[in-house]
Amino acid sequence: MFGSIRLGTILGIPVGMNWTVLLIAWLIAFSLASQVLPAQVPGLSDAAYWAAGAAAAVLFFASLLAHELSHAIMARREGLTVSGITLWLLGGMATMNGDTRTPGAEARIAGVGPLTSFLLALVFGAVAIGLAFAPASDVQALAVAAAGWLSLVNFVLAVFNLLPGAPLDGGRIARAVFWRWRGDKMQATRWATGLGQFFGYGLAAVGVLRVVSGDFGGIWFLLLGFFLVTAAGAERRSSELLETLRGISVRDVMTRDPLRAPASLTADTFLLAAMSESRASTWLVTGPGGVVTGLLGLDRLRSVRGEARRTTRIGELAQPIDSAPAVFADEQVIDVLKRFEGRQTRAIVRERWPADLAEPDAIAGLLTPEDVSHAIEVGRMANGGDPRTSSPGRGTSEGPVWP
Repeated sequence: MFGSIRLGTILGIPVGMNWTVLLIAWLIAFSLASQVLPAQVPGLSDAAYWAAGAAAAVLFFASLLAHELSHAIMARREGLTVSGITLWLLGGMATMNGDTRTPGAEARIAGVGPLTSFLLALVFGAVAIGLAFAPASDVQALAVAAAGWLSLVNFVLAVFNLLPGAPLDGGRIARAVFWRWRGDKMQATRWATGLGQFFGYGLAAVGVLRVVSGDFGGIWFLLLGFFLVTAAGAERRSSELLETLRGISVRDVMTRDPLRAPASLTADTFLLAAMSESRASTWLVTGPGGVVTGLLGLDRLRSVRGEARRTTRIGELAQPIDSAPAVFADEQVIDVLKRFEGRQTRAIVRERWPADLAEPDAIAGLLTPEDVSHAIEVGRMANGGDPRTSSPGRGTSEGPVWP
């Protein structure tokens, strides 16, 4: 969950908070306590302003959480799994696994977030109006001002998220519309992410103009613009990767009959032997009787230098087989990549028992970084072709090394 601080679970969904939330919460509380609230309710103590500002900041992030939680709940209803929600510098993010199957599902998952923010704006607005008729007091005046501010920011949040550019909710709605219209999800993604980058550059330009004119509030526009441009580009690349690997199983691209080396070999002897297999980056390490005891990527030898290579056994460097990542041969490559969450994809491949009458612990092959790289390369070269027909039966010595 992006290195977040774990806060707990809601409806079985892990919720986390990036440390940047603490900074933004303090800035919000400071702005309210030093400027907004004193301007609306003058003459009170600093402690009163800070208490109201802190409460409003907490409720603001609770509103963001409700926005993301609504996405997560709708995603579940549409058949997707949700691995977590993270609050961070510029808002929140619900991490979903899977892909929407219809434009309608895409629009419903995206649209429920702004709808929730609009409803929260109405609720806080109603609270502010209701409190305005309560007996006058310092607490009542501060509560009215804070509720009014929360109503306004939730309204702004809803409107901003409806801008028709990915990765904003409005961009996902636009993608659903383009998808329904053209019948091509990938083309719809390109259009929606293009709009997202257009709005991002626009916000960045506004930010630059405001900063140049002496208004340092323009820094927020720069941050938002930078986020939109980079996130839209990342979403486009991710979607293209998904399209390239769609329908490709681990069995289609895995390394069959992986190379093996005895655990008793020293690092320098192993490296000499490995030179003839220079493109193989992952080996199985075996113990007595040829039993596989570990998984060794060449990257694990980088920490061993000089004379240490003559005394260090590769069995000491290998990852124990019991703790090595494992995937099933019939899994989709794209699902495996999502599960690894950006970490290097190096895993043992097993068959699901009793597929092909395999033993439960039998190793069918390895999935290595170069296997995935090769599948992506062939898929792109084929311009949407199927790597299963373009590159059957890769061996351990084929393909570029992906360190």
